[in-house]
Amino acid sequence: MNGIATRKPYGYDGGRQSPAQGSGSGNGNGVGLVGGKTLVEGYRKEILNGFDQDKPLYNPMNAERPQSSPLVDLKDPIQVHLLTETALSDSREWEILSQEEVDDLKKQIQSLTQRIEQARANLAIQSKYRDAAISMSKLYSPGKRRSLLGNRSSGGDKEAQREADAERQAIEHRCEELAAELFSLEKRLMEPQRRLLQHTAGILQLTHKTPKRQPPTAGLPPNGIPGSPESMYTYSNGRNSLEPGDDAFFDDRSLYFPLEDGQFGRPRKNTLEIPQKSPIREQTNQLREEGDRLRDENRSLRRETEQLRLNNDSLNNEVDMLKAQSADQFKLISKTERKLEELNVRLRDVIIEFDPEKNSRYSRVPTGKLEPGELLGSQLDYLAKGLKYINDERGLQASSSGRDAETVAKLEEFNGQVHGILQTVAPDYPLPPTQMEGGLDQQLDWLEESLRAIDSELTRALDNSSATSADRQKTEQVETVLEGLWDIIQSGYADIQQRKEDRRKTRLAQGLQADEDDMSGDESFDTSETYSLQAFSARVQWLYAQATRLKEQKSVLKRQIKQQRELNNKSDTAKDAELQQKVDELQQTRDLLDRTEKEAQDAQEKLVQALADLDMYQQSNAANESAAVKAAQDQLKEKNAALASLETTTKELQGKLSAVEGQLSTIDEQLREASEAKNASEAAAEKLQHDVQAKEKELEDMNVMIIELKTEVTIARAELDGAYGSRAQRAAEVAALTKGSEITDLQGQVDKLKSELASTLKEFEDMTKETIASEKEKIELEGRLDDALSAKTSLETEVRALREKLEAEVSRLQEQLDAERLKVGPGQGAGSKPGAGASMLSEQFRATMKEERRKFQEELREEQGKRRRLEDELRALKKAQGPGKSPLSPR
Repeated sequence: MNGIATRKPYGYDGGRQSPAQGSGSGNGNGVGLVGGKTLVEGYRKEILNGFDQDKPLYNPMNAERPQSSPLVDLKDPIQVHLLTETALSDSREWEILSQEEVDDLKKQIQSLTQRIEQARANLAIQSKYRDAAISMSKLYSPGKRRSLLGNRSSGGDKEAQREADAERQAIEHRCEELAAELFSLEKRLMEPQRRLLQHTAGILQLTHKTPKRQPPTAGLPPNGIPGSPESMYTYSNGRNSLEPGDDAFFDDRSLYFPLEDGQFGRPRKNTLEIPQKSPIREQTNQLREEGDRLRDENRSLRRETEQLRLNNDSLNNEVDMLKAQSADQFKLISKTERKLEELNVRLRDVIIEFDPEKNSRYSRVPTGKLEPGELLGSQLDYLAKGLKYINDERGLQASSSGRDAETVAKLEEFNGQVHGILQTVAPDYPLPPTQMEGGLDQQLDWLEESLRAIDSELTRALDNSSATSADRQKTEQVETVLEGLWDIIQSGYADIQQRKEDRRKTRLAQGLQADEDDMSGDESFDTSETYSLQAFSARVQWLYAQATRLKEQKSVLKRQIKQQRELNNKSDTAKDAELQQKVDELQQTRDLLDRTEKEAQDAQEKLVQALADLDMYQQSNAANESAAVKAAQDQLKEKNAALASLETTTKELQGKLSAVEGQLSTIDEQLREASEAKNASEAAAEKLQHDVQAKEKELEDMNVMIIELKTEVTIARAELDGAYGSRAQRAAEVAALTKGSEITDLQGQVDKLKSELASTLKEFEDMTKETIASEKEKIELEGRLDDALSAKTSLETEVRALREKLEAEVSRLQEQLDAERLKVGPGQGAGSKPGAGASMLSEQFRATMKEERRKFQEELREEQGKRRRLEDELRALKKAQGPGKSPLSPR
């Protein structure tokens, strides 16, 4: 008993074997020492009934599963239980496969099944041919042909008998080969079927729930009902299905249940209800449900409190960080504005000192108590205006050297002040030129470059200021989110107070005492308090205190539940272990989060370092760009000169290339004519081939008809000889007869037989004439096909000559192109554009000609393949018309 109650496909169960299974040793194809005839005889019964499977077992007692043994009663729980335990024990050690292996086995079984069905169909057809051949050989057997006048035989009969015997032996050999192949395929099919069935039994054994045994209790329960065996009520989930079950069983099928059923993720419900064994079980269940409910509420409140605390801390940190960044940026912008204002004031003093009478009313520096960053544009515009005025004054006062020296001195002093401003943002900025190193132009140039640097720094500061405004908007969004959380907390606790008040009124209306939970807790909670950051912090602290109080209540409830469980001999160790496991997983998750934050901080530091390196690289690269641009300009001039010198050479090469293209067009025309001739020859050959096939088919039909008529004539002649004897014997019998009436009757029979024989011979002569005409027509068609093949051969010769001519022309043109390219000279540089263009044209020409040669060779190969296929078909047709073909051969 192995727990497998169904039959395998094709009837491969434990009580049935294939023909000659188990006798002899294997010989490579799975057949053993048993001969092919034994295999054919073994399959004879299955061939007769069309390889139909045996009828499955039927038991009307088992209405739900009638395909079972008549000796088993599936309604008997004890019998079913014993069968289940035995099956689980037997299938414990069977291997369990993966989904990929199961799919491979199913594909292998499907492939072998298709091959087996095909082999069975072939074996059935060949068996019919074998039976016909055996019947025909018996017809020509000398021991079966007897008449009233004795046995008679002739040379034609012996020849027909030999042909029939040879045909019978060939068909029997074919049947033996098919039987051996079928036996080998069936034997190969058994192994994947066995592995698949063992996997099915093993996985069912793994997921089966076996009896769960409760620990014995001392004495009888209070209600006097003893504990009954529960072997048929509950089962466990494990590979060793005979061990006790586990309360933490999870049924995978519950994942597909509807959510309304409330069975998602819970153990499956027993079909048989467990009998009530204790009167306090209901009270215990109520206490357990109440404890679970309180535990869930406590856990949810703790999660909400922790989440609110984390959100509050993160928001406070973001607000502080944004405020610090905003303060730093405001300080930087204010400092820049003050320095620009001082710089513009000094610039105005310098302008006034140029010409005090003329410039005494020069516009004042813009000032005002505005927000930081609003005066940057005005200060920069004033600075640009002052520099422009200084440049104009410099052109007017160029003749006054003394005034220039004084101006240079003042500009040097002014540039020193500008350098002091720039050192706050760029400590490595170069010093301004002194009065000894340069004049007024150098001072003004340095001042312009410095102002450009100041402009870029101010632009960056403005960008930071805009970012600060974005941070301010983010801070406002954070405040909005905090206000939303405050409203959610207020509305939630207002709803809780309203529900408690309604529950208290309901209990008072029913005459019950008010619950302690309804009387305590949230009376001090003000649901109408307005939002503020201090109130929000106080509210979070109050929530934390409430969570701590609930935690203490939970501890008290846990002690009560533990005492109640001890009274009922219950243990909640598994759930505590699961809770501890979840706590450990939470701690691991927090550790992983800390590590991730640390890695992110390291990555941010590396990014800052990379940005600093990038700035240094850009500064060094800017210094090298000017030299590279100058060198590139020099190279460009040289290449332009070389390009001008090579343009003439390019024109000459283009002229020669045009001539080559003309020659190529001529060659293409010749190739096109050759292709048309080839297509015409192909069409003629294909037409001739169709004609040959039609005539061959007619000839084959004629041969079949002739063979059938020969067979009928031979059978009629044999029946005539067997019935009336030979011609000499019939003449002797006629001479021996003396009565006229008998002679007359016999003469009439002879005349009738002569007329029948004459008509038969005439029909045979007509068929012979038609056969000869068909043979002549076949010979004529073969001659026409040979002519077409010879024409095709001549065309191939012409095409080959054209190809050789084309290759020679291509080689000559390639040599001319190489010579022209060498005339350019190596001294004009490898990077010159015309040389590169000629080389590119040469390479394109080579690639084009190579592609044309490849296509031409492929066409030639295709033509040769068609010619070989035609020759093979002709040989096959000639071979098929050879002598010795029997009408009993399968087609």
